[in-house]
Amino acid sequence: MNLVLGKKKNSKDTQEVNGEAKVDAAKDVKAEVSQETKTYAVKEDTPSYTPGKRKGFVKFIVLGLIVLIIGWVVFNNIKAKNAPTPVTTATVGKGDIEVIVSISGNVASDETKSYYAKLQAPIGTLSLSEGDRVNKGDVIYTYDEADLEKTKKQAELNLQQANGSYSGSIEKNNKATDVLEGRSIHDINNRLDEITNEIDAINDKITEKTSRMNQTLTDLQKVSQDVDQNRVSDSYDAVQKNEAPNERRTEDGESQMALEIQDAISDVQYALSNDPEIQEWNRQITALNEEKQDLSEQSSAEMSALTSGEKSSLAAQRELAELESTNTITDIEEAEGGIKADFSGVVTEIGANEGSTVAPGTKIMTIESTDDVRVDIQISKSDLSKIKKGQKVDVTINGNEYEGEVTQISGTAKNNASGVPVVDGKIKIKNPDDSIILGVEATNKIHTEKAEGVLVLPYEYIGTDSEGDFVFVIDNGILKRQPVTLGLTTSTDAEIKEGVSEGDTIVTTDPTTLVEGTKVIEMSE
Repeated sequence: MNLVLGKKKNSKDTQEVNGEAKVDAAKDVKAEVSQETKTYAVKEDTPSYTPGKRKGFVKFIVLGLIVLIIGWVVFNNIKAKNAPTPVTTATVGKGDIEVIVSISGNVASDETKSYYAKLQAPIGTLSLSEGDRVNKGDVIYTYDEADLEKTKKQAELNLQQANGSYSGSIEKNNKATDVLEGRSIHDINNRLDEITNEIDAINDKITEKTSRMNQTLTDLQKVSQDVDQNRVSDSYDAVQKNEAPNERRTEDGESQMALEIQDAISDVQYALSNDPEIQEWNRQITALNEEKQDLSEQSSAEMSALTSGEKSSLAAQRELAELESTNTITDIEEAEGGIKADFSGVVTEIGANEGSTVAPGTKIMTIESTDDVRVDIQISKSDLSKIKKGQKVDVTINGNEYEGEVTQISGTAKNNASGVPVVDGKIKIKNPDDSIILGVEATNKIHTEKAEGVLVLPYEYIGTDSEGDFVFVIDNGILKRQPVTLGLTTSTDAEIKEGVSEGDTIVTTDPTTLVEGTKVIEMSE
């Protein structure tokens, strides 16, 4: 800039020289005219004065002076055009360049928690209001202690009942399972059918044999009756006929037959009650009936035994009751002594009143963290390609400086209040403190890109036209346009990737005031 300023100073000096020359020439003309006027006034009183001749002479002198002045000005202009234009220069060197994007945003909490009632109980104390600050571990509200104790006792009894009911059902099922001795209900029913058939078959045998024996008994009884009748009849006939005893059947013989018949009847009657085969058959029937009774009990046990589905249902019911009761007890134990803030922050919403009975799910309050804070920004199209996740940010909030980092860039754009498409982004504040106020505006300087040890020139040395970017260099005293390729650029500097090398000399005079091909002279600082 000193060189540019030097250039302006030389131009001014030239103008001052030209101006002084013009002033001196004008003074000479004025003096000459004044001198002529004075001479004319003196000669007016002399007898030899000729007015017309004197007036023409003055005009001639004035015109001559004007011609001399114009010639002198033209000569100086021609001389100035042919003279080299003074310019300042600088040597191209290496340095560092960093692109910083400045963008504003609003401070917001990156962690918000709403506290909901887990129990149906009256609120004991709730003294906070919206906007109040709380610290991590502070009691933010309490429940009525007496009501908590009552609810806890009910939950414990429900748990005990659920466990007892389940244990009783399982115990009963185990006993029924033991009776089954590993048999299935299908096997039991098949055996019961077999036993019934076997008993029926034995009963048929007993019936058939008993019937034969009864028939024999009946026949013997008839014979006995016939014998008795015949014996009486024969005795009567003999008496009537006056037959001699030796001419009739003897009474002893008939008595013997009757006795034998009676013995046979007795044997049959005894056999009906004591026949070994019938007794064995009856023992078999008794055994089969005992087996049938046992199997019937097993069948009944099978019917009362739990199926796999019933067992699963009982287990699920017990687990559900246990879970509900356990959760209730846990919630009560956590609520005893009051609900505490999980982090430091600001109360942004109150949803219940002290003394009111709340149902599970009722929102009590909302707290936004001041330990976990971010800045919400809106990124314009021109800055979108520069800003990336992980970039460092210098954040200023209420005059305080904080360290930040870009943590999120939205994948979609939306129109802002002016209708311009923007992309939402988030900056995480890494070192928040109690001075931060949520909702205020923050200024952010995002360190987007940086290059170290590269060719760097002030942006004011670089020109731009329809053909691209360029700088001016001096080639044998003549101004020459040198195209360059830019890398990173800021509002003040630019990285030069191609076109010039380290140590090259470039013209630092404002390129918009220079024309390629002009003779120039390098001015020293």
